[in-house]
Amino acid sequence: MKPEDQRDPAWLLKENQRLAAIVQLGNLLADPVLELDHKLQHCTLELARLAAAESASIMLVEGRELVVRAATNQRIVGLANPLEGDTISGQVARSGQPVYLTDVAQSAFAQVRREGDRSTYRTKSLISLPLMADGKPVGVLNLSDKAGAPSFDQDDLALAQSIASQLSRLINFSALHSRLGAAYQDLSRAQRAKDDLMFMIFHDMKAPVTGVKEVLKLLGPGHDLTPEERVQYLALAESDLELLWRRITNLLDLNRMDADQLPLNPTPLNLAALVRESLGRLAAVARVREVELELQADAQPEVLADEDLVERIVVNLVFNALKFSSPEEGGGGLVSLTVSLDGQRALVAVNDSGPGVEQELGEDIFARYTQGRVTQGSSGLGLYFSRRAARLLGGDVVYENLEPGGCRFTLSLPLCQEACAL
Repeated sequence: MKPEDQRDPAWLLKENQRLAAIVQLGNLLADPVLELDHKLQHCTLELARLAAAESASIMLVEGRELVVRAATNQRIVGLANPLEGDTISGQVARSGQPVYLTDVAQSAFAQVRREGDRSTYRTKSLISLPLMADGKPVGVLNLSDKAGAPSFDQDDLALAQSIASQLSRLINFSALHSRLGAAYQDLSRAQRAKDDLMFMIFHDMKAPVTGVKEVLKLLGPGHDLTPEERVQYLALAESDLELLWRRITNLLDLNRMDADQLPLNPTPLNLAALVRESLGRLAAVARVREVELELQADAQPEVLADEDLVERIVVNLVFNALKFSSPEEGGGGLVSLTVSLDGQRALVAVNDSGPGVEQELGEDIFARYTQGRVTQGSSGLGLYFSRRAARLLGGDVVYENLEPGGCRFTLSLPLCQEACAL
């Protein structure tokens, strides 16, 4: 700037305004409350005003990309170019050197094409400056076309460089602060989820234990019970113990599955016989739930699978069906099972008379810790375990809501082939 210009009152006023704006931008970027994208958008608008640029943008280095995080043109926010791409901003970020062009069409960048766009740069005058922190690029500041003039001049370049040098560290600090804040929030959410999960698991373990303790008190000395009452209380205890055993074994084996350490002992199994035995184990639970159990075996398929794992899948599916079919839960009091063949696969269909799975859940019903309906005392592990175990055996578990009401869960397993005949 010429000495005579520096003494000009108009220039001094403009320079004071520029310095005041820079201080204001510094305060804005240092604000710990505002989100980074909000800060950058305010900076971009102010920079465009100070430099009298028709458009401006701030791009940040994120991994191997340059991402537009703020711009006067909101439609380009979020767009990204490869950091190694043949673009002006990419070269500026890689080299750490500014690019100042009074006429892009007459420069070496005339044929450079924007990523994903067949057109060349449509700007005439351009200033692209690296945002550096600790010798490393953290982003790029772009100013395009000076309003009311053919191109940016050297004073505009000096102004932009002055602003970029002062903002680089602040932008980098703000970006780091934002990422640390996001990481802390993610960690806090994960910790809360862990605490909630542990509370849910221990609460779910405590409920059946408490039930058994109460039953044992009633069966002890000092209580004059009829034989029918004793049978009923024993059924309650058996139901609670079955629930406790199911939850503990599911949780333990899921951990072993996660570590690929679950041992399998495949043996030839008559699937209809196994289902019948499983229903016998759940007879006491059915009586307590006031639900009738029915089995129709249309076939006697043989499968080669781990007997304990198959039985637990069946027990999980039937246990859930009993819970939702219970009149106490608003169900119809009936659970029916069918064993059948479908090509080279054996099927076990479990039909309940409950309310069905909520439509918005879809396949999420099989996600870990998800429940088909909000139900007290449900850990949300049964269906996740059942599908994962079935797929481990080469099969699957699927579901469908039934038209009259209720839901059908179907276990499919591959039929036993030559190995079963040996």
